[in-house]
Amino acid sequence: MVRILVPTARRLAAIALLTFCPAPAGAQTPQTPQKTTVAVESPHGWSVGGGVLATTFLGDCTDCEGAKYGHTYSVLATVGRALNARADVSGEVMFVASKSTSSDRIRVTFALASVQFRPWSSKGFFIRAGAGMSFVHNWVLENDGTDAAFRSKAFALAYGAGWEWRLARHLGAQVIGTHHVGALGDLETSNRTVENVVGNFWNVGAMLIIR
Repeated sequence: MVRILVPTARRLAAIALLTFCPAPAGAQTPQTPQKTTVAVESPHGWSVGGGVLATTFLGDCTDCEGAKYGHTYSVLATVGRALNARADVSGEVMFVASKSTSSDRIRVTFALASVQFRPWSSKGFFIRAGAGMSFVHNWVLENDGTDAAFRSKAFALAYGAGWEWRLARHLGAQVIGTHHVGALGDLETSNRTVENVVGNFWNVGAMLIIR
């Protein structure tokens, strides 16, 4: 009886060891870790934005005497679409309200097509450039106290840079600085006609972006 039980016990022990052994690692499908970068969360689709900028402007002309800077504010609105993880195209409108040295009211509206590019997809830094038209609405106070309005339009350029932060999944914030240039042509003032005016507008401000 002893000779019969010993081999049987050995077989049972071997079966128990095979039962509790883990399955071979090769039978499991390895999981490749996903790399999370800013590029994966890059903007896509349409976007709209708006903000307020502090503006310093300078008008230069053929016979202007000395540089006279002014300070005002601007309102900037954009509508765009992402081309890829780094580049966007957009249309932008910027309103600038100001007064001349003779207290004539001047409003300049920029309507531009622009491109925004991020050199590093993992960073918020971006550069942008655009071209389009500038529209000038000039209210002139005549000698008899009445207001006369003059309108003109001209070619315009803009370039700038900034930084964007993601506040939520579809909401971002930007700080931006731009330089808008418009060949405003001849402007009427209450004193005289100013010929070949080129307007320079330096802007610094903040925007909210919805993507």
